Amino acid sequence: MKPYNPPLSGRRAFGGMLLDFNERTMPPSSKVLKAIADFLKSNELQLYPEYGKLEKKLAQYAGVTEDQIMITNGSDQAIDLIFRAFTETNDTVIIPSPSFAMFYQSAQIIGNKILRPLYKKGSLLFPLEELLKMINKSVKLIVICNPNNPTGTLAPIEDVRKIAQKARNAIILVDEAYFEFSKVTVISLIKKYPNIIITRTLSKAFGLPSLRLGYIVASKIYINELLKMRGPYDVNMVAFTAALAALDDRKEMRKYASEVMNQAKPMIEEFFTKNGITFYQSAGNFLLYKPLLKQEEKILRDNGILVRPQNKTNIEKTLRISIGTVNQMKQFIKVYKNVILSKTQPKKYAFIDRDGTLIFEPQDTFQIDSIKKLKILDGVITGLKTLVEKRYELIMVTNQNGLGTASFPWPNFQAPQNKMLSIFEKNGIKFKKIYICPHLPVKNCSCRKPKVGLVKKFLKENLIDQEQSFFCGDKTTDRLFAENIGIKYIPMQTNGDFYQILTEGGIL
Repeated sequence: MKPYNPPLSGRRAFGGMLLDFNERTMPPSSKVLKAIADFLKSNELQLYPEYGKLEKKLAQYAGVTEDQIMITNGSDQAIDLIFRAFTETNDTVIIPSPSFAMFYQSAQIIGNKILRPLYKKGSLLFPLEELLKMINKSVKLIVICNPNNPTGTLAPIEDVRKIAQKARNAIILVDEAYFEFSKVTVISLIKKYPNIIITRTLSKAFGLPSLRLGYIVASKIYINELLKMRGPYDVNMVAFTAALAALDDRKEMRKYASEVMNQAKPMIEEFFTKNGITFYQSAGNFLLYKPLLKQEEKILRDNGILVRPQNKTNIEKTLRISIGTVNQMKQFIKVYKNVILSKTQPKKYAFIDRDGTLIFEPQDTFQIDSIKKLKILDGVITGLKTLVEKRYELIMVTNQNGLGTASFPWPNFQAPQNKMLSIFEKNGIKFKKIYICPHLPVKNCSCRKPKVGLVKKFLKENLIDQEQSFFCGDKTTDRLFAENIGIKYIPMQTNGDFYQILTEGGIL
């Protein structure tokens, strides 16, 4: 066995959005906070807990009798108690997989044999037929996480009925942690199929995970057995007090759940669909999706959003995102567009030569080695500004023969270069990248145009719209360079009119 170690470290200090644990993304009801404050003022911390009032209220909420309810220290304790009460070492249990880690943890503690019918690859539908074939006399417990975490899959009530019907001698544990979001429950089946036991929690829609309050709904006979195993004081009175207040303010909880399921979640689904992002239908307050980038989880984390990576069978290399409010999901979409889609969608690039194309090139020395020699060519400012308006990214690629040698030292190049760039920036023009080959032709380097060594890394890391991107230059090497990277070439007469050439070439 390995301990269940969810990635909790540092979450509370994280300054961004916590969309990784399927928590409620807003504080609980103000009535809950007031009730806790009032309890702390009551000077009753020295008294042991008692639970009757809460069990009655939960029974009313669940639509059962009070003797069919047992509260627990979170639904994790409920799951553990059910495994310990109804299974022994070497008993067979069935857990459709992948699913919530605590089911496997509890089974391994007992020493159960675990059968794992897989949620169907591709669709992640509930594996009913496979599960039914596994049922025999040795099966003592069957787990149905409904909806399932992390896939979001909902097992239809009729499927649960079929399982309970065939597995009369087994306990059917139905985990309904996300009931407030799915609105689907099998409580109505308990009367006919008393082998069904339901676990629920106030950690999700009610927003009380820090206080650990869960409960079990089952037939009276099974509640009595489970009570023998739960300690009399396992749930603390702060959790008890908060739960009472939360149940009294169900209108607030329903409002939050409705916004998540009926507004925010459809908005994310529409966004994913529009941008070709594969996701899986979910009945909970979360979505499992396939990331577009290998490091997407880290990229999102670095930009203020935590999501949960998943690598279990049939959901390898996926991410799970919790759904919050509409405003929170709008923020997620904004970040996703800016930091993920921007890296995955082809962009229009204008690759541009420098001397003779953007600035005047003297035909005797072919070098601009002083600010005095600098002259921006006709149509350059207007042409570059228009390219920026048309959402082109600007890339400068230039050969500078012997740059860095005694005859052409770097300072002599940098002075006019920096002056040129400052003029551009004053006009709202900024080059994304500037690539310079400083070598003489005799060096036969890999970075000198028309070779593509200068931009090899850039081409590998960026998606280029081959149809709309172009290279504009005034030499044969520029034309060959454009051919080598597979984009259109816009020829320009040395020291010509830049705007006119782009217009004639169909770019502007």
